[in-house]
Amino acid sequence: MALRVGAGRALRGLDRWTPWWRGVASLGSVMVGDIEGAERRLDAQEPGSRLGDEVAVMVGREDLIDPDASPVVRARSAWSRGDLHASVEILENAGRASSLYAQRLRSDLRLLSPGYRLPVTPHPVDETRGPGPEEHLRVLHLVTNSLPHTQSGYSLRTHRILRALRDEGVESLALTRTGYPVMVGLAWARSEDVVDGIRYARTLPRSLPRTPQERLIAEVEHALQLVDEFRPHVIHATTNYMNALVAQAVSEATGLPWVLEVRGLMEQTWIASRRTEQDRTEAAASEKVALVAAREGELAREADAVVTLSEAMAGELQRRGVAREAITLVPNGVEADLFDDDLSPAEARERVGLDVPSGAVLVGAVSALVEYEGFETLLRAAARIIHGDEPLGERLHVLLAGDGVAAPGLTALADDLGIAGRLHMPGRVPREDSARWVQALDIVTVPRLDREVSRSVTPQKPVEALALGRPVVVSDLPALRETVVDREGTIQGVLVPAGDVDALANALRDLDLGHAAKSAAAGRDLVRERSWPALVGRYKQLYDRAVGS
Repeated sequence: MALRVGAGRALRGLDRWTPWWRGVASLGSVMVGDIEGAERRLDAQEPGSRLGDEVAVMVGREDLIDPDASPVVRARSAWSRGDLHASVEILENAGRASSLYAQRLRSDLRLLSPGYRLPVTPHPVDETRGPGPEEHLRVLHLVTNSLPHTQSGYSLRTHRILRALRDEGVESLALTRTGYPVMVGLAWARSEDVVDGIRYARTLPRSLPRTPQERLIAEVEHALQLVDEFRPHVIHATTNYMNALVAQAVSEATGLPWVLEVRGLMEQTWIASRRTEQDRTEAAASEKVALVAAREGELAREADAVVTLSEAMAGELQRRGVAREAITLVPNGVEADLFDDDLSPAEARERVGLDVPSGAVLVGAVSALVEYEGFETLLRAAARIIHGDEPLGERLHVLLAGDGVAAPGLTALADDLGIAGRLHMPGRVPREDSARWVQALDIVTVPRLDREVSRSVTPQKPVEALALGRPVVVSDLPALRETVVDREGTIQGVLVPAGDVDALANALRDLDLGHAAKSAAAGRDLVRERSWPALVGRYKQLYDRAVGS
């Protein structure tokens, strides 16, 4: 993050030379999170700046694109706002129908077409579907990314599930998407990684296939090779629809049953990434959202079984035509050993090398730093307390451990609010140290904004915080409410209205007045039933039913 911000600041300063450099300077502004500054520089740039036009596409300002911009730029703009067919038409009308970019866009559209299936040829497997009396059940997982190259809620959940399944006697092999992790900058990646004894296979052809369709076909071919080697009994695809298409194709070629795990709604995450309310409203009405939602619903209906994380998301799948009896709920769980981990905040801060004053009250999260996580709300609430006439203000510090596109903007906001000296942002922390960073906090906050993605997707963060004995403050949204409410309906955390600065500040004040320890103890009891060993039995039952059907 520091390297990106430093480079961005250097580029941003170039606009003082001549107006021609404002396209470069606008890119620098984006790199440091100064979107408004990027827009000002774009508005003042000289006509004909290809880079400036590309930056205008990045920030979603079609009105700042030169009227004479190239067809490729205009096509990118249409695609970025979700007008998929319009994007292809721009290229075709400009005589660019045979360009590689046009081919890629048409391929993406083909994958989103109702009823489309990847081409397959029969690939017979052993007719004995289930494991023999001396065999373990074997599952081939199709995932987008994984450890050790990507550390995210997605990859960590995958890894914890596979480890817990192994302990329950289920063997797993995971295959990641074509080109990963080379496509994320790891040019010398190996064809297979083993993490904690779990195998992650890679689809790494000598040259990356040109179109999305060709990449999925390459993954199917690799998956069929793994079927011959690993002899799985079930194929398990995890979000999104591209993994589902691969699983569907492997199932059709081999006759093996396939399961789809829906961890998020791709189109809702895309909507949430839009900058303004108007942008999000327009995105929600776009062709892209309609096509992706329909496609994911169609594939979920065709799977032999569906897994999801929350009742909120199960309800959305039902609205997309998936029968409720076909859906198994497996919420986010925690490692069982977290319940025996009792480091105090002071001890944890010493372990991770975090330098804060003795007696400081540290609030925040270990999280991806993206807009809808709502950390601007947290900083504004912290500023009100810090600048107020109250004892907590003298001791309050904020920790945001992680990285993401919102990080530069959060740093700038802390400067504007006059609390930069109270904000600690160590960047992404090692996976093996993440629990220690959570324990360094006195109060864990999950102040997500009210977005569709926040209403349906349950994050891992509050569950782990409760297991580690830390009180949590979360936005009062359906998926988040599920994480802190026990079977009797008792709330074992603090719920605040999403985006409400005053309510969040008041919640932090109340917890500081001696309620934190009581809240933490009750929360720890709540999540004991959500350990991964307790949850993975649901997967095993699901696999047994799929194999026996």
